[in-house]
Amino acid sequence: MMSAVQERTGCGGGLEAALQVWALVQSCPEPGLAILAVGKRDISYDWAMPTPLLLCPRGTRALQTAPADWRITQLNDQHAYLHGSGPEHADLQVGDRVCLGISHPCTTFDKWRWLPLVDASYNVVDAVATCF
Repeated sequence: MMSAVQERTGCGGGLEAALQVWALVQSCPEPGLAILAVGKRDISYDWAMPTPLLLCPRGTRALQTAPADWRITQLNDQHAYLHGSGPEHADLQVGDRVCLGISHPCTTFDKWRWLPLVDASYNVVDAVATCF
């Protein structure tokens, strides 16, 4: 969404996403599909589906850029359906963490009473009440 605004207005590089939602891989029921433990009760979906940004394998703090072919294709109340076809998707395991970018923060804020604030290394440094 922001890229369209930047293109239309000629303003570039001024805004960055400030909200991400992390989800655990809960199940890998078939090749090319992982079920994430996040859904409509947790994350916005009114403007666009969440976008996979990062992967952090279970038991590590090693962040990897999510493969370009990963897509959230469906949300239900408590699950997201992550589809992908590359070798990275085949390596997903239960307990891996996936960072999701969102298109519209307001409808994520209203789902949480508070949000953790993190530093560049994802250490929690504070928390804010949303009061939405």
